[in-house]
Amino acid sequence: MPHILRSVTLIGIDSVMAPQAKRERAWRLLSDHLDRNRLDAMTEVNSLTDLPRLALEIIGRISGRRVIRVT
Repeated sequence: MPHILRSVTLIGIDSVMAPQAKRERAWRLLSDHLDRNRLDAMTEVNSLTDLPRLALEIIGRISGRRVIRVT
């Protein structure tokens, strides 16, 4: 539980055990109502070579969404 000790909030839902129909409905709702412009504004795409720098920034300084391009 090191994330708790460092005041990191893990937000999400464990949907693995939810029925398939319920998961599909949830994804449809997200697709219909998620503002993609806002999501794009908070998303940064990085490469694997950026990981050492990002690791130093993770605690308290990074917000938003980071996508790591692996190719």
